[in-house]
Formats: sequence, structure tokens, C-alpha cells
Amino acid sequence: MRVRAFVSSWNGTDSRGARACLAMFLGKSLVRIIDLIYIMVLQLVQMQITTIHSKPGIKMRQDQANAAPQGGEVIPAQSVGESYLALLKQRGIDYFYVGAGTDTVSIVEAYARADQSGIAFPTPVLCTHENLAVGMAHGYYMISQKPQVVMLHVSVGAANAVCGIMNASRSQVPMLFTAGRTPLFQDGKRGSRNGEIHWAQEMLDQGGMVRELVKWDYELRDGCNMEQVVDRAIGISMTEPRGPVYLMLPREILAQEVDGFRPSKPVAIPAPPHPDAQAVRELARRIAAASHPVIVTTASGADPETVGLLVKLAERFGVGVAEAKARHTNFPSSHALHLGHDADAVFAQADALLFLETDVPWIPGKTRPRDEAFVAHAGTDPLFNRYAVRSFRSDLTLTTNARALIEALHAALEELGAADGAAARRAALEASAAATRQAAAGVMQRVLAKDGPITKLFLTHCLDEVRPQDAILVNEYSAIRPQMCFDEPGTYFGNPSAAGLGWGLPAALGAQQAAPDKTVICVVGDGAYIFANPAACHHAAAAHKLPVLTVVFNNARWEAVYRSTLTVYPGTHAARYAEEHETKTGPLSSLDPVPDFEKYAEASGGWSERVTRREDLVPALKRALEVVRKEKRHALLNVIGA
Repeated sequence: MRVRAFVSSWNGTDSRGARACLAMFLGKSLVRIIDLIYIMVLQLVQMQITTIHSKPGIKMRQDQANAAPQGGEVIPAQSVGESYLALLKQRGIDYFYVGAGTDTVSIVEAYARADQSGIAFPTPVLCTHENLAVGMAHGYYMISQKPQVVMLHVSVGAANAVCGIMNASRSQVPMLFTAGRTPLFQDGKRGSRNGEIHWAQEMLDQGGMVRELVKWDYELRDGCNMEQVVDRAIGISMTEPRGPVYLMLPREILAQEVDGFRPSKPVAIPAPPHPDAQAVRELARRIAAASHPVIVTTASGADPETVGLLVKLAERFGVGVAEAKARHTNFPSSHALHLGHDADAVFAQADALLFLETDVPWIPGKTRPRDEAFVAHAGTDPLFNRYAVRSFRSDLTLTTNARALIEALHAALEELGAADGAAARRAALEASAAATRQAAAGVMQRVLAKDGPITKLFLTHCLDEVRPQDAILVNEYSAIRPQMCFDEPGTYFGNPSAAGLGWGLPAALGAQQAAPDKTVICVVGDGAYIFANPAACHHAAAAHKLPVLTVVFNNARWEAVYRSTLTVYPGTHAARYAEEHETKTGPLSSLDPVPDFEKYAEASGGWSERVTRREDLVPALKRALEVVRKEKRHALLNVIGA
């Protein structure tokens, strides 16, 4: 830039007077020498410009890299695709979940050249179905708390993953969701169209498929700003409330040639939101004045650090904690202040309620807090802005992440001297919690006293009996959460609120990849298992050495469909259908004939067993756990139930 400025100023019309003055003081000979130097510099600049424009690729970010803070040495990348993968590794991405296609040719070439180039890339994880790729990334994040990257095949691959993206969106999972784009040009460039599919797969608005579900979407236009675009994508994804973003990558752009790549320092992620101090003081005042204060949470345990903080707050100030459709270990199940999962029982006594990261605090047609109770809502997105219709009473609403609120609330309660009245509150709350545990135990005792087929409650009891306490359990419907004990943070993950079926097994595989030393158990219903594309999942378990234990509760029906029908049409045709037709369920709910699920696992070298009797279930679970822990082989139990 300085050379160009010199050339322009010396050659411009404004320089004539200056040259005349120089001639008077320095002599004409010296001015002629300066003129010759000017001509030589001009020729050098023209040669540089010609060289740059004659290259088939681009000189990637050299001027920007030299001016910007340096993030590392020059990486010997030869394409935008290589630079992209190298940047992901630089930004802390461990795995690259990919469903390959004709758009990933530059990615394939980059990995093929990795031994020669010596460039560090994320470990590729080949996924033979899009739902598997997104689900594994979801599961890896649940354990690692690190952003994930997925790449799928153009429009068709992205379309196949929409269900998984909706699950990730509602669960606030930061994911750089990418897909190739049909080549832009018919010919003339490396990567332009060379197959029949490249016409039919193009969409006028490919990003529109997921725009409602992602925080940001963009199509990369050129390799020269790839780094800024990727950093912006990751930054937006990790900004709370976190969530997926969508980036489309045209094949020609990934194939652009580059002459090395020097990444800049990453852009700082915005700090998480902290609560308003005045609002925290008001919340603390209300809790301190209450006789039966309760915190209700669905997903505060997504950050495992909050569990211990919440325990300290509850014990210090006498606050009960209840879980509403828990999707994480939010509070130790065995704690004396754990009030269970029954909203009706909690609302009957609570006079101050804080709903923390709870999207559906109650179902208006079924129950609600007492009119005189104080109600507050808090979370990174306490109004859940992406939900079209959501209206629940609130006397105080705070935008904050859970950890910051718990810490601030603890300090505010301490300042108020709220610990002085904690003993009386604790006594009342512990009595309520004990009654809840006693009722749950009574339910289980009645289940165990009966003979007959295996039920979900019986399966839940057996799982709770044999699983290691530090094992990770991924539950898509079939384990009854209120009947299980989870005390350690990060050991329980329930299905996302969007309930896109097929999430459980892929998420369990991702969790196993993030925690290779832990036992991971996936509990799913037969319908959820089928939706997970089990052939693809068990193939991934074998290919990537992920010894997950899958427990399928197989009652040969979509129970949720039939049960929901009976709640809307009680005592009508649907209620009589099963009896009249001698079936276990109603129309559109039966899965008969059910496949031999064991063979899915066996086809990919896994261990499997079918269980039909109650007395065989615990021994079978123990055998399966031995396989995954000692043989490091994936296993499946097909539990035939009622």
C-alpha cells in the first residue's frame, strides 16, 4: 500500500511543483535518478499485479494476516477446503461429523493429502445418515460443552437433517451445521458441475429449509473471507442462548487454490448474560419471605457446574428444588430437598416459585401455581422467543445464564440474612420431599409385587439397580425418570423438548465419543429406535469403536400416539378399538410385525440378546454391561414388554 501511494503521488499532476523545487536545491541530475527509481518501482508493481491475477487461485489473506494480530504460523494449505479444516482445528474442533457427497471433494482431497501436508485437521467421523451426524454432534456437545461441526451433502443432506437441527435448536446446542451447495457454474472452474444431479439439487433458497431453526445462515461467497465467516458463525453459535448456525459451502469456493493460510487470533465469544442486580435483590427478598420457596428446573444442569452451586444455595437458605420434565441431572435425586417431578404436589404448597431454564413450567389445562404465589422465570431466553405461542404468569423475569443467577442469588440471600430462617423452611420442605419419595417407592413396590410382562416401570427399576452411578444414561422415552436416582452431574440426558424421534442412539454415540472412559447406556422405545436408522447407528458404533449399550423397550406400538388419542377422545371409538379388534393399541399406532432388532447390532459385529421374562432382565443387563466395558463392543438388549 505504501509503494502504491508513492507511485501515485510522484506520478500525479500535484507533484510537478515539488519536482521543480527539488531540481533547484538538488540539481537536475539527482531528480533524473529519482525518476529512474520511480520507473523501476512502477515496473515491479505492475509485475506483482500481473503475477497475482495470472494465478488460477487466490493469494489468501496475506495482506490481512500481516496487518492483523497473528494467531499462528503459516499453514501450507493449497485450497480453501484445506484452510477451512485447518481453521476448525485451530478453533478447538475435535471431530468433523460428515455425510460425504459430490460437494466434499476438496475435503476428501485435504484428508488424503494430510500425511504429506502435515496439516492438523479435526478427526473425520463418517456418518451414513444425516440424522446420525447431527445427533452425534449433539451428544458430543452434551458432554464436552464445546461447539461442534457437521457437514452434509448439499440440499438433500440438509433436508434429511432438519429434525435433528430442530432438536439441537430447542436444546440450545451450538453447532456449525454446514452443507455443500450445488456447484455455481456449469463449467469453467475447478469444482463446477460435472454430474447430472448438479442441476436438480440446486435450490433458490437452500438456507430457507432451516432458517427458522438456526440463529444465522449464510452462503460463503469467496475463499478470501472464509476465516471471518467461520469465526462469526462459531461466535454466534456460542453466544447465549446458544444454538445451531447454518453455512453453505459451494464446491468451487472450497476448491479455490491458495498459497498458504495464516489464521488470525480468534474473535472473543461474548460473555454470558448476568442478571440485573435489582431484580436479583427482589427475587431474594421474595424467597426469604416465603415459607415454602421452590426452584423448578428443566435444563439448568446442561451446565454441570450449576448442580453443586444449586445444592449449596438450597441447603444454606432452605429452598426446595423440583424438576419438570428434566433433560439433565439438575439436582441430586437423593438429596433431602429434592421435591420430585410432580408439579401438582409442588404447586399445592409453594408460595414462591422460580422457574429456571424451564420452557413449559406447567400445562394450563392441568395445573398451575396458586394465585397468591410469587412466580419468577429466569434463563438465557426466559420468554423462549422462538416459540410462537407461550404465555405463563410471571411476576419477575430475568435474562441470565443459570450459573450467574445462582451465584448472584446466593450472595443476595446472604446479604439479607436469609439463612436465619432456613431451618424452618428446610424442615417443611424435607417433609414434602420425603412424602414424594415415599409415594414413588409405593408405586414401585406395587409394580414389583406383580407378575406378568415387563413394563417400563419394571425396566426402569432394573436399570437403576445395575447401572454404574457414574454411567451416562441417554433416555428417549422408555426410562421413567422420576423412578431413577441420578446424583452426579452430567449423567442423565433426556430427549429434547421438540421430541424429534431418532435422537437417542446417535446422541449416545456422540456422548461415548466425548467420554470414552465412561459407560454409556441408551434407553429407547421401539419407535424411537427405528427412527434412529439403527443400521447406520450400529455401523458407526463399530466403525468408530463406540461401545454403547442400547436397551430397546419393544411393545410393538407407538404408545404416545394411542395415549394422546385417548386423552382427547376418552370413552369413544379409539378407547374401544383395541378390545373390539383384539389388539394392544388403536389405528396408526401398531408397529407389528416388529423386526428382530438384535440383528441390526449383529450385522455390525455387536452383541445382542432378546429378553421376554422379568426374571431374565437383570442378568441380561449385567451380561450386556460386561460386553461394553470389557470387550469394548457395542451391545443391544431387545426387551419385549407390554
